[in-house]
Amino acid sequence: MDFEESFHPLESQAPDAYTEAVEAYCHGILRLHWNERLINKIFGRALQSHAAGRLVVQHFQWQREGAPRPTLALLQRQAGSGGRTLATFFAVLRLAGMVSAEPDAADRRVRYLVPGPRLLDGLRTWVVHHLQCAEALGVLAHGHAAWLGADADYFESFLCRADIILDRLAAHRGRFGGWDWFDQREGGGRVAMLLLREHCRTTTARAGGGPAPLFPLRAQELAERLGFSHSHVRNLVNDATAEGLLTQDGRRGLVALTPRFEADLRHWLQHLLGWFAEAAQAADRGPQPHARR
Repeated sequence: MDFEESFHPLESQAPDAYTEAVEAYCHGILRLHWNERLINKIFGRALQSHAAGRLVVQHFQWQREGAPRPTLALLQRQAGSGGRTLATFFAVLRLAGMVSAEPDAADRRVRYLVPGPRLLDGLRTWVVHHLQCAEALGVLAHGHAAWLGADADYFESFLCRADIILDRLAAHRGRFGGWDWFDQREGGGRVAMLLLREHCRTTTARAGGGPAPLFPLRAQELAERLGFSHSHVRNLVNDATAEGLLTQDGRRGLVALTPRFEADLRHWLQHLLGWFAEAAQAADRGPQPHARR
């Protein structure tokens, strides 16, 4: 599948269709994190989320295709850095009941990491939201999201191919401007998602053209719902304003995305949905056995 051509349908969408689809996408993702303080704390940074993704991918590639079974050491090697941070992260996942550890029958010093139902259920819902948005924007043929939500075998097949997404994210790290700036900060990805949702809602309600619409931030409510301090959210917004990603009307408590940040978010989402579509289509083609190492 041609890398650039896969994104043409997204670029050709009418503004209203794009805005409505992205608003629904952001709302669906945010609902998974609203009032989930533990989830937001555990998966507050991209490093942790991607490491959990690598664990799930490796686990199903082992089950279905003969890849090496995941251990902490293997996941640390895949990450390339942050080994001590990952050790702490997976220990927290075990305490939260999202991951378990099984000793090797031949060598009890080796412990395999196993994703639990809670982690997999949340991941499945998260993937469905991405595929629904990809379908709405013409990046992926309709039917894949419903198929993945209803068929455990296709979900597992998708997970085996989801290293496509993780590899692309790693290769493109730092190329999405404002999105990367937010995503590197504690809870920043959630805040950026809410800003994009509110931007889309205000754009839909506004008639005609003009500058980017201002909308209320409601930082106190956002902090409470996501489990962060009010000062953390305010500092994040103020720093983003200094970076040129947001504009603020402090007197009225309103913010707006700058054209630069809006373009960064579209660029990021364009690529991300294309990678999800690529993984979904690769899963259609069946297993790709891995050589045992």
